[in-house]
Amino acid sequence: MTEEHKLWYLDLSNENKQVALALVANHLTIAGRAFLLDLEGDKLKLAFTGINELQHQISQHIAAIGIDRDRYPDEVLCQILGETAARYGMASALQGAIEHTQSRSFWKDKDFNLE
Repeated sequence: MTEEHKLWYLDLSNENKQVALALVANHLTIAGRAFLLDLEGDKLKLAFTGINELQHQISQHIAAIGIDRDRYPDEVLCQILGETAARYGMASALQGAIEHTQSRSFWKDKDFNLE
């Protein structure tokens, strides 16, 4: 996760963080499907393990925001996601998912805010 991605995420309201994280998780799922075409054996297993770990951290954080407890500080989540992606060779998949999420047109709509 780049510093720019982190700053963008940290600037969101909690409700918009949930939307952003859900979209990142969704895009990671799509990236995972591509692994079936491009990878095999141990590389495929490592890629799916990495996607699973990222999805685990993201989904837990979405829920924790919703119940307003038992969550890492957002800065720590960003660090965990970056480190997890790097450990499993998923840095480009995570970066692509975040960039895809950032590119969604509704973020540019000044009236978009779930609060």
